[in-house]
Order: sequence, then structure tokens, then C-alpha cells
Amino acid sequence: MASKAPQKTQAKKPKPGPKAKPSAISSSGTKKGKAAGSRSASSRPGSRSAGAHPAGARGAIAPPKSRPVFVPRAMACLDDDDVLMAHGGGGAGYGRCGGRLLSSRIEQNLCNRLGIAGVVHSHSPRHYEIRYSEEQVAAYAPQIVLRGRGREGKSVVIEAIEEAKAPILRKVISFREQYGQEFYVILVAADEILDEVPVAAFDESCSSTNVNTLIARLAE
Repeated sequence: MASKAPQKTQAKKPKPGPKAKPSAISSSGTKKGKAAGSRSASSRPGSRSAGAHPAGARGAIAPPKSRPVFVPRAMACLDDDDVLMAHGGGGAGYGRCGGRLLSSRIEQNLCNRLGIAGVVHSHSPRHYEIRYSEEQVAAYAPQIVLRGRGREGKSVVIEAIEEAKAPILRKVISFREQYGQEFYVILVAADEILDEVPVAAFDESCSSTNVNTLIARLAE
């Protein structure tokens, strides 16, 4: 009986996989190149992006408008009482004390020395109606009035003048005639001026060179 020779089995060859399409590879390579190119272009200093507009081009964002500047309403530098405070002279002024305008250098000196001595005072605190005659009426504001200090039970008024024929003297004389029982008037001026001033204009006179002595006595 004839024997059969064993048959050799042939190994199966693996099937080749699908080949990559060259178009896909080229397209992907192109996309990567574009992406890299875009990144490099944007990273370059001084380069502009595609959507940027030049500074002078239309449609650029305008800077925010600044807020309007507030301008205060113009106001007069003098109040209604300044004419009376300066005794009709208007006012160049020598500073202020308590909101009141100082009308002369002597009044400024008196104010400073009274403040140093601790004497509380006020400038033209009130206006009084005075009568020259039955038909003539005027307003008078005492120049300096001391607070809480008196002479002979009266409130002390200090009036300083710079000339013997000062218009305020007429008012001071009429004021003393009407309110002499309430106020003690001290007149301060230079010696040559005091020699020409009528006695009816003051209860006490003081030379402008002796102001320190007067204030030291008032501060006691």
C-alpha cells in the first residue's frame, strides 16, 4: 500500500494595508506650514495683524471724552457791609479778622496786639442808626468792640483815625451823644492829630506810639 507524502502547508502572506493617500499627506503638510507661518508672522516685532487698522484709518476707536471743567459763578470780593466797615472808603483792605475787613494800618496793628494779649474783640459787629439832625440819618459801625471788658460799666469801643478831619469823626460824635451811656470810646491816633480832634469825639485818647500800654491795661 503506497503511502502518501505529507503536503507542505504554505504560510499565508499578510495582506498589504491601505496605502496613505498622497493628497492627505500633502494637505496636512500644507496646513502645518500655514499655521507655522502665521505664528512666526505674529511673533515678529512690529508686525501688524490682518485685522488691525492704521491709526489714521476710519473706524478707529476715539479716546473717551474728558469731563467738562466746572467753572464757579463769578462773585464779588466785597460783601454788603464792606463800605460801612471801611467807613465809606471802600476798601483796599489790610487783611481780615473774623470775616471783617480791616480798613487801616492802625486797625491792623491794634488787631494783632489785641490778639497777642488775648483780648477778645470784634470788628464792626453791629451798625447803629445815628441822627445828625431831624432830617439827616446815617449808619455807624464801631471799628473795634471789646467783648466782656468794660470801663465805667460800659462796653469799650476803640476807634483809630489817620487824619484830623476824618469823616468818621462826625459819626463818632453823634454816636456818643446818643449811646454815650452804653459805650466808652477810646480814640487812637498820632499825637499831632489828637491835638486837633474835638474832645466830644472820645472818652479817652491814646497816642499810636503808646498802643502797647493801652492794650496791657485793657488786658488786665
